Amino acid sequence: MFFLLLKKIIFFYIFLYTSKSFSGTPIQFYNDTKHYLEVKNIFKNHHEKLSYALGTSLGNYINQSFEKQKKIGVRLNKYDLLKGVRDAITGHTKIPEIEVSLLLKELEDKLKNATIIQLKKDAKENLIHGKLYMEKLLEMKGVKKTNSGLLYIIKREGKEKILKNNAQITVHYRGSFINGIEFDNSYQRGQPISLMLKDVILGWQEGLRYIGKGGKIKLVIPPNLGYGEREISGIPGNSTLIFDIELLDVINVK
Repeated sequence: MFFLLLKKIIFFYIFLYTSKSFSGTPIQFYNDTKHYLEVKNIFKNHHEKLSYALGTSLGNYINQSFEKQKKIGVRLNKYDLLKGVRDAITGHTKIPEIEVSLLLKELEDKLKNATIIQLKKDAKENLIHGKLYMEKLLEMKGVKKTNSGLLYIIKREGKEKILKNNAQITVHYRGSFINGIEFDNSYQRGQPISLMLKDVILGWQEGLRYIGKGGKIKLVIPPNLGYGEREISGIPGNSTLIFDIELLDVINVK
């Protein structure tokens, strides 16, 4: 979670690489640092550059984390965070350690609850957008729909459409969301993948039966034939998925 990373990473590295002599408000600290860099315009040695680079990396991470939290309704103050870092380094913390632990636990619970609410909201919207996309796609020539709700377009039929549940398949494929963003691509990796048909998602199990070895097909897979309501491996809940698949080889295992 975010607060653990802040406590373990930010406090540790800033403690190592930040001067212990600074004082004043967080804004003064920022202005002093900015003034030093502008006036000197140099680093005394490579170690200072490494230290500064680490600081910018941590700062960028914090900014990105804060932006993500704003989206789920959790707002934290960057300057108060800097004040906490400063006070911890100088040994003048204003909150007892036990209270710090309680506050961090409160933050963790708040982030968890906010994330769950946001994921449910996103999943609901994904389901709606997916249905609208599939309805519009059905208007296109060559698009077919099965009883399960799978949409497919055969680009090349291939040979011998005999695919059994225990078949081992070798495929090249490209996976994307309905907004066009790719989430997987075996072509980019430079090698196809071999796996058992029974181990893939239901949309693949059904769709690949419409082509044979050497065939190519586009599958538009609704959530119930894909990964369902929950977010899995970076795929948001209730995502409608698009796969362009080339069936390179089939071995029907006895």
